[in-house]
Amino acid sequence: MASTVKVEGLRALSAAMKELGRKASNRIAVKAMRKGGAIVRDKARTNAPTLKEKVPHRRAGTLKKAIQSKTKVGRNGKTNTYIGVKKLSGKQIEKFKAKAQKGGAYNPNDPYYWRFVEFGTSKMPARPFLRTAFEQTKDQAANAIITTLREEILREGNK
Repeated sequence: MASTVKVEGLRALSAAMKELGRKASNRIAVKAMRKGGAIVRDKARTNAPTLKEKVPHRRAGTLKKAIQSKTKVGRNGKTNTYIGVKKLSGKQIEKFKAKAQKGGAYNPNDPYYWRFVEFGTSKMPARPFLRTAFEQTKDQAANAIITTLREEILREGNK
């Protein structure tokens, strides 16, 4: 369930980006999308719940630290920013299992449980933090993207 924001009426902006050349336009688009993504990412970190009481197999703040944003330029030339919870690598999981002689669910650094928090379970109500962060900041992020694009295009054009 991916949510997107689409800003329309930017034909002049698109034409200006094409005039700059592919490298410059990609650099500008990535910079703008990162600024917008950072706004949503920071709000998601603020919304993410933390542990209230101490649990031996969980560490407070693991979920907040794992929320990251990633910006990519696709083969079609579109620039996308993804905000999500970064899981542990296979090496990190195997290292923990070998050292602790326990399953991965006991790893205090693994935020695998984010899905249960975001969407809920049969025994726990949902406490969405990613979806609400997007809904709360999508207009602010879109404005930041547009402002950054405008400034960078003008800066690149004055070179």
